[in-house]
Amino acid sequence: MVLMIVAIVPSAGKGERFGSELPKQFLELKNVPILIRTLLKFENSSLVDRIIVVAPLSWLEHTENLLRKYGLKKVEKVVAGGKTRQESVWRGVQQAPEKTKIFLVHDAVRPFFPETLIEKLITTLLVQKEEIHGVIPGVPVRDTLNLVEKGLVKKNVPREGIYHVQTPQAIKGKILKLCLEKAQKANAVFSDESSLLLYHGFKVKMIEGSYLNLKITYKQDLLLAEKLIECKIENLLESL
Repeated sequence: MVLMIVAIVPSAGKGERFGSELPKQFLELKNVPILIRTLLKFENSSLVDRIIVVAPLSWLEHTENLLRKYGLKKVEKVVAGGKTRQESVWRGVQQAPEKTKIFLVHDAVRPFFPETLIEKLITTLLVQKEEIHGVIPGVPVRDTLNLVEKGLVKKNVPREGIYHVQTPQAIKGKILKLCLEKAQKANAVFSDESSLLLYHGFKVKMIEGSYLNLKITYKQDLLLAEKLIECKIENLLESL
């Protein structure tokens, strides 16, 4: 059976927390835009058939120019994003082929995930003995957690069983479409695909992610990302 696997990369955020006029996904990381570094992971994967990029409306032309410059062949479409991440993903999914069996939804500003993770996600989604509708990577929370109100610590929050959720998230095609359609009609907004599926009663499995799967959110993250590249993180990722 031939599977159609499509990567949806929402990159329509403005990066307000980053404090840059240029959306952070377009900032260069060692002379290559963060978005391009991320897309190349899917471009180079033999398992991914097509990529759909969701970009800010005012940056569509800029995005398309970058794709041409770096020769990305698998990007089928660049579509304008919505007001929320969920709406952006929904717009991307609507542009995917009807025969799509698995969607891989990934944050545009997470360029450091091993390509082997794609295979692990897809394999887990397909070979589970029990019915699984989505698979996500995650890592255990290592720090102490406190509930804080107005700057004052109120109580400790147990961290046992608490994980940092990462992307890519692999979701069965029909399930993601169904859940997104219901959420859009109900004006319900979820922070990621796993939350969306859980709300609608579907099963999501977590597999081991990586602490190196950094989401570039603040300027300090960009500085760290530069150091990781200097340390040849790509070689390290694929050896894990």
